[in-house]
Amino acid sequence: MKFYSHSRKQQKYQKLLSDHLKEVKNLSIEQIPDEYKKAYEIMALCHDFGKYTSYFQKYLETQKKTSLSNHGFISAVFGGYAALQYYGEESILPLIIYNTILHHHGNLESFSTNLPVKFKDVSRKDFPLNVLDKIDISYKQIGDMRKNLFFISPDFEKLGLLREFEQFIKKENVIEDTLTVLKKLDALSVRNLKSEDNYFIHQMLYSALISADKISASNTYIPEEIYVNYKTLDTIRASKFGEPEKDIDKLRTEIFKVVLDNLEKNYDKSKIFSITAPTGTGKTITGFFAGLKLSELLGNNRKIIYSLPFTSIIEQNYDILVELLKKLDNFEGNSSRYIIKHHNLATIEYESEYRDYKKTEAELLIENWQSGIIVTTFVQLLETLVGARNRMLKKFNALKGSIIILDEIQAIDIKYFQLVDYILKKASEYLDLRIIIMTATKPMILNEAVELLDNNEKYFRIFRRTKLIPKIQEITIDSFIERFKKDLEDKSYMIVCNTIMQSLKIYKELDKLGLNREIFYLSTNIIPLHRRERIKEIKKRLKNEKIILVSTQVVEAGVDLDFDIVIRDLGPIDSIIQSAGRCNRNSRKEIGDVYIYSIVDEENNPFGKYVYGNTLMNISKEILKRYDNILEEKYFQLINEYFNMVMQNKSSQDSREFIKSIENLDFSEGEYSINSFSLIQNNPGYFEAFFIYDDESENVFKKYLSLSTIKDFNVRREKYLEIQKNIKDYILSLPIKYINNFQLDKGIPYLPKEGVIDLYDFKTGFRRDKDDKYMIL
Repeated sequence: MKFYSHSRKQQKYQKLLSDHLKEVKNLSIEQIPDEYKKAYEIMALCHDFGKYTSYFQKYLETQKKTSLSNHGFISAVFGGYAALQYYGEESILPLIIYNTILHHHGNLESFSTNLPVKFKDVSRKDFPLNVLDKIDISYKQIGDMRKNLFFISPDFEKLGLLREFEQFIKKENVIEDTLTVLKKLDALSVRNLKSEDNYFIHQMLYSALISADKISASNTYIPEEIYVNYKTLDTIRASKFGEPEKDIDKLRTEIFKVVLDNLEKNYDKSKIFSITAPTGTGKTITGFFAGLKLSELLGNNRKIIYSLPFTSIIEQNYDILVELLKKLDNFEGNSSRYIIKHHNLATIEYESEYRDYKKTEAELLIENWQSGIIVTTFVQLLETLVGARNRMLKKFNALKGSIIILDEIQAIDIKYFQLVDYILKKASEYLDLRIIIMTATKPMILNEAVELLDNNEKYFRIFRRTKLIPKIQEITIDSFIERFKKDLEDKSYMIVCNTIMQSLKIYKELDKLGLNREIFYLSTNIIPLHRRERIKEIKKRLKNEKIILVSTQVVEAGVDLDFDIVIRDLGPIDSIIQSAGRCNRNSRKEIGDVYIYSIVDEENNPFGKYVYGNTLMNISKEILKRYDNILEEKYFQLINEYFNMVMQNKSSQDSREFIKSIENLDFSEGEYSINSFSLIQNNPGYFEAFFIYDDESENVFKKYLSLSTIKDFNVRREKYLEIQKNIKDYILSLPIKYINNFQLDKGIPYLPKEGVIDLYDFKTGFRRDKDDKYMIL
């Protein structure tokens, strides 16, 4: 009898189970430090132990699951048992091996979830009910293995686990006894390492297992990553930009040179660096080349992970880097081996000369970060470092030895500053990371970073592109509109609001005035496709026209727009300064004015309160009311004052609790368990809806609906990935109160074409109730 690892009906190849186990070991073993290689070997060779039953082999033939064909639990117990034979009861590694195998097909849970409640005088009543069921099934599976010893034993002899296998299937009460010892390890905290060590060891072993398992199961060919040579690309950069002629370009060149020179002097003095420079000074290129130079100085090829807060900026920065990379001789046909972008709206494709990758294979390579340069979101990066989700943790080990560039780090919620500071410092130590943080408004985070733009206050003083003009006496929308009309000049304007309803009302009131100029609207109330098109159109119009844009905060970080005048509703000072970065961006005009208003609703509540809460709003107001105006040269001082006050007033409880969960390996049990961490708060009061806006979206929706007729999961997934980006182009997140406006009979709420006419406006997006207080950017 032969034992296989995966369905022969779904795969065009047959893979013996023993070959799969060895392959999983070999695929990731080099990622593991020497002291934990044995632990990974045990884990890899045991992770599919439960597939050595006739029950599972029958499932491969029929595709009909039964409780007896489940293999995760018995595999985990066997892995724990084998590890105990090697390590004894003085190491936490058997417990980690048990937990990682148990959850290698799902998300991580805390140890105690699947262990008895105590380790002394244990009886059946001390096991959770779900575990009791699994124990009973495991003994039936062991009985089945005993019948097939003649066929199974040779495999375990080759795997080097014959003794452990024979002891395990012969020993009475082996399941309960093994779980009891593992509970003892957990309860007595037998941890011969510092607490955070355990977390990084656990995540490293888990990541190695799940990434290798998926690669082996899919039979995906792993292309070799290509690392860019600094000198080669710098020659391309110099040729592309030439000798600077404008003052702003000369300044960007100077900053580039200062940063790279300082890096060369200080690269071995720290693992964490910062580039604090005014907006519009070329931090994208400077930071990226600093990463390349750092890799060269450290003497080996290191993956560069360029992380940003928003998907819109990812596309922009990715395109900037590709413009340089495509000048390399073999970039065409191998672009994905050089650089990939990874976010929820990205097209799933992987370009390599080795082969044409299917969408499912491309997805796997992208999620494993199989490339020399990764452009991605804070969500992907930080929810991998602090995470329990299987899908996120596949790439945990891809971080090892990498250079991480964090652009606009101040966009992270302040309540997570302490957590992010903690996890990045620990990761730099345990994963040998180098970190470069870049911002114009450096927050109180990673303060030990070596600043690469020394004397950076000088550059803030040089700039006189903008000045802040606080007008923070409370004002209603109607009064604001009257003042705007009265003060309107022959200039371009951007009005940045705090909430969607505020922005919609201001846009509509301005539109009524008949100002004889184009007024644009931008927020997440518009489907993503229209948002991208709108930004391109605005950029084009700004070259020759005096347009008005009414927006929410979606324009604040990284969106390359340049207005004569910016008006920002009162918010956190770092957000205000980011908005100022969209005013007179390239110093082409006289000093640009950035007006700050405190706009209130009908109940006299500032709109910013709904987004940022009272603390940040009050701190900003307290600082700004001291000034009649603030020149750009003072922004550096202003932001430092703001963050100092914030850190004194803002609670860091969330951060402290998540840090405790990391140190205690609490993946799933506490209020602040690791699995509950998310940079983007999932609001249960919202739902996602698909808008059938045009013929293209109607065609995409039909393809989406046809997926339900495809029974084969791999084929269905392949078809879904072909249309994934197109689907998301037409999806909005909306308050649940609107769900009855949508059709609910197709699995996803949707709005047919006839409904779109009534409920969606091309200029402003979804038509909301006038009294809607829901706040989305």
